Amino acid sequence: MVLKIFDRGDHITMGKNAIYKYLLRLATFFGGLYIVATGIVSTIQANLGVNPWDVLHIGLSIQTGLTIGRIIQIVGLMLVGFSFFMKVKPSIGTILNMVFLGFFVDLIMYLDYIPSPDLLWHKVVLFITGVALFGFGCAIYISANIGAGPRDSLMLALGRIIRRRLGTIRTFMEVTAALIGYFLGGPLGLGTLIFALTVGFFMDLGFALIRLFKHTIIYKTLVLQQPH
Repeated sequence: MVLKIFDRGDHITMGKNAIYKYLLRLATFFGGLYIVATGIVSTIQANLGVNPWDVLHIGLSIQTGLTIGRIIQIVGLMLVGFSFFMKVKPSIGTILNMVFLGFFVDLIMYLDYIPSPDLLWHKVVLFITGVALFGFGCAIYISANIGAGPRDSLMLALGRIIRRRLGTIRTFMEVTAALIGYFLGGPLGLGTLIFALTVGFFMDLGFALIRLFKHTIIYKTLVLQQPH
């Protein structure tokens, strides 16, 4: 005998609640990606050096004439392809990251609301802001738990094959991307090193702020709200 706990109305309510929470996660994911894109454009406009992967993206953009956002999408697609070949299947988050991060970068560049400053201290402020936004944005979109990005997928795939620590593999990937980008004309500079040394701090700070936010009435109202 099957014990019937919920009636039809309860199942419908639970289904709506699950959809509502998933939509909240998607909104968090896309919001985080947009913040990451804003951080990327900010570091580009500061002209003090960019993160290692953007050295590669900009170098390829210079060589091909394609927009930086389009290059981000193409490189992401290649990384997903390599990962899939090595038995790591992409999640929905991987595909969304691949498509929309590049789209958001191009959108922000097109809207042109982040100026390129002339004074050095303005450049420094914009660069630090960009690194902070990148770190915070990563923390936000990761917290949505939609799935790993293309670079994370490749890192996991390489980890299965060469059996080294993931941190070592990620460092190797970052250095390789930066060097290839540099030889293609990408802006490898002091900012690239500063980015690599500080972005983890801002990401950790972002996760800490998210944990604090989860104790606020705003978060509890959003998550515990029952859709009608």
